[in-house]
Amino acid sequence: MEKENDWWALGQHHGLDTPLLDWTHSAFVALFFAFEKTKSPQTRNRVVYAINPKTCEAKSLEIQKAYTGKGRPDITEFFSPQQDENSRLVNQGGLFSRTTAGIPIEDWVSQHWAGNTSEGIMMRLLVPDSGRVECLRTLNKMNINYLTLFPDLYGASNHANTSNSIARY
Repeated sequence: MEKENDWWALGQHHGLDTPLLDWTHSAFVALFFAFEKTKSPQTRNRVVYAINPKTCEAKSLEIQKAYTGKGRPDITEFFSPQQDENSRLVNQGGLFSRTTAGIPIEDWVSQHWAGNTSEGIMMRLLVPDSGRVECLRTLNKMNINYLTLFPDLYGASNHANTSNSIARY
């Protein structure tokens, strides 16, 4: 691997803390990750975020062109690393973002589109936690589960655990 971000991506998919934010091209895969873990009883909703990477990349290019300071400009990069090195990334339809300033992407979007909500840059969807079991069953029928998203022993183990904990999974 030649690029720094490719190494970060590989590490993140194996549990390394990184400056990357994990995204997927699939709304169904995003829903799986929102529901995969059980939450404490006081949690009533799960959250799924959607973002328009092309709009963010265009804004980053605009910022880079106007930047005259030292160091790196305050941009957000989106990238898909080398997929042949990472079967999880392929199955998850994954891509990553990284803000150069190290700030949360919600803050970056708010800073650069202050007061403009009509462009559909980023959405935050609340999904009721009460539908978790039925959602995971439906996703499993669509072949979206630990076994397919993590094609390794981790995925097989978690798929077996989920099958044992959810009736008619």
